[in-house]
Amino acid sequence: MTPSKPTPTTVLSLSTIDMLDNINLFSPLINLHVYRSASHNSLNTTKLDPAKVIKEVLSKALFYYHPLAGKLVRHADGKLRINCTSHQGIPFIEAICNCNLSSLHYLDDEFGNQYPLVFKVTKFLCGGFIFVVGWSHAVCDGTGVSQFLRAVAEIARGKTEPSLKLVRERERLVGTITIQPMKNPMDNASLAVSPFLLSTDFLDEYYKVDRESIARLKMSLTKESGNEESTEKKGLTNFETLAAYIWRSRTRALKLSYDGETMLVIIVGVRPRLLQDSLPGGYYGNAITQAFVTLHMNYFVALID
Repeated sequence: MTPSKPTPTTVLSLSTIDMLDNINLFSPLINLHVYRSASHNSLNTTKLDPAKVIKEVLSKALFYYHPLAGKLVRHADGKLRINCTSHQGIPFIEAICNCNLSSLHYLDDEFGNQYPLVFKVTKFLCGGFIFVVGWSHAVCDGTGVSQFLRAVAEIARGKTEPSLKLVRERERLVGTITIQPMKNPMDNASLAVSPFLLSTDFLDEYYKVDRESIARLKMSLTKESGNEESTEKKGLTNFETLAAYIWRSRTRALKLSYDGETMLVIIVGVRPRLLQDSLPGGYYGNAITQAFVTLHMNYFVALID
């Protein structure tokens, strides 16, 4: 599916952050579930076809975000760039599933890694539908994808163009990787070991954590801290609360040895931490870095036992 209007033919470079090894990959697909009204109990309906509507507004949004309709190509210098031509577009698959939405468990990645963006729309007998978005992390981060999807939603609601215009300007984040990069805060010798980590038999699960559940977790953490007044005054963020419980639960489940260390790796957005005007509001490239928290297992013993 191509942009609704002709776009420039060019080769676009990526930023230094875009090219980092831990970012330069195709992101797992994100599933977005959308339910139509209960009166839509059949595909034979006179209402608007969701796939047709999504395809139409995507085409209009891609005119403003035309690099997402290009192709990722690794050039002779080893760097990825986006080759853009007016006739290229994104993979768009429409499918009809002969079942109800509730029976869906997962969707497989059917595309290669040369496309910055892919879309799939699946319609169900119950009248519901799902659209799935996949993107290359080398092109944009989560904030950038959210910006593009907001543009799609605005056009779907009748706007002629997005309220926040696309800003490429990857040169703002082009630099030289330091010759002496930051030392990893934990080496293999100090790593806590587990009897289970040699296994490749892992199961992916997705859980919905609602507002009430987070409130209960925060209350529990406040009591466990032993200094309820100070903790309540400072407050715990949703992220701190979930990260604390997930880290502790993972440590307990893996039965990590008590004589080593364990590390939490956090992806941090740098947009609000940069100098004013360093990145325009419409910048959709990667603006993230990693942060590390390392703790010796001694800190976990009392919490796990």
